Amino acid sequence: MLKVYGRPNSSNAAKVFWLLEQIGQDYDLVPAGRGFGPTDTPEFLALNPFGKVPVVQDGDVTVWESNAVLRYLAKRFDATALWPSDAAGQSRIDRWMDWASISLTPPLTRLRKARAAGRGDDADLPAIVTGFALLDQQLARHDFIAGSELSLADITAAPAVHRWFLLDGERPALPQFEAYARRLAGFPGYVRHIQGLS
Repeated sequence: MLKVYGRPNSSNAAKVFWLLEQIGQDYDLVPAGRGFGPTDTPEFLALNPFGKVPVVQDGDVTVWESNAVLRYLAKRFDATALWPSDAAGQSRIDRWMDWASISLTPPLTRLRKARAAGRGDDADLPAIVTGFALLDQQLARHDFIAGSELSLADITAAPAVHRWFLLDGERPALPQFEAYARRLAGFPGYVRHIQGLS
């Protein structure tokens, strides 16, 4: 059976858990990561040399890096509704997946860590607001990030979407984005795996 190394409070692992629930795929969870199991042992580092979760083992295949894991699982289990089989359809989703991971999530993570440490450094706030404003514009055209249906783009961005609403202080009104967040909350996997993230 598919084996997933991860922890429920990891945003990157949570994306994988949601996808697997969304497609109805069973797996064995191996608790790993901060507070759940070591990731610096020789055995774990043989799976992922960077010592991070999630890691998926599927028979002789080992996959790490959450976006790579999402794409592998979608292809492996023929989840074409979430990641199409054609190159153009994949690209439409891939570019939003990569944008969420490279441009949206990192400044939000830095801001959250700075505030949690009491540093009060809001240098990343303008980039965060710009990113979510761009999402609001995109969601004025489509119900979901990459089109009319849920896709891997939404699953990738989901932790950042959830954490936007956890930010203290005043936020700009983003009506399309707020309606989108309500749509995501209609998916049990989002509620179970994403909304529990702090």
